[in-house]
Amino acid sequence: MCLAKAYTNREMVEPILENISHMDLDGESIRMETMFGEEKVIKGIVLEVDFENSKVIVDLYNTPTEADSP
Repeated sequence: MCLAKAYTNREMVEPILENISHMDLDGESIRMETMFGEEKVIKGIVLEVDFENSKVIVDLYNTPTEADSP
């Protein structure tokens, strides 16, 4: 069984989540769930899905931090 791994960049250095069995997309966020019931929700969009290699590339939305505030 080949379950997906999600990465935040194309270099695919470190996955943000592994063993992904289900994803929900709503246009603003991505909800990922593993086969073990672990759930992760991130703000962003899916850039690429590679079914052959079980990889998902996502682009995280920039969220303002306190340092960005005037």
